[in-house]
Amino acid sequence: MQLKAQLLAEIAALPSDRLGAVLDFVRSLHTDSSIPSAQAFLSHLKTIGTWSGNDLQDCLEAVQNSRGEAHFDSEPNPFES
Repeated sequence: MQLKAQLLAEIAALPSDRLGAVLDFVRSLHTDSSIPSAQAFLSHLKTIGTWSGNDLQDCLEAVQNSRGEAHFDSEPNPFES
């Protein structure tokens, strides 16, 4: 079976609620995928949801409490030749 016929068969077998995602994907192939568009980024943000926590202070305290002293081995220095 030719590739186009295989694609059409797969699309025909999809539930209708997935067709929009397929259309979005196919349209994205027409653009340079290495540079996401602002519209694509905004569409992606809508799928993430929102954060509604009120535990910012707890999170900051957890970060403060888990910090340790940093140790650096500067010999040999990889940035000096």
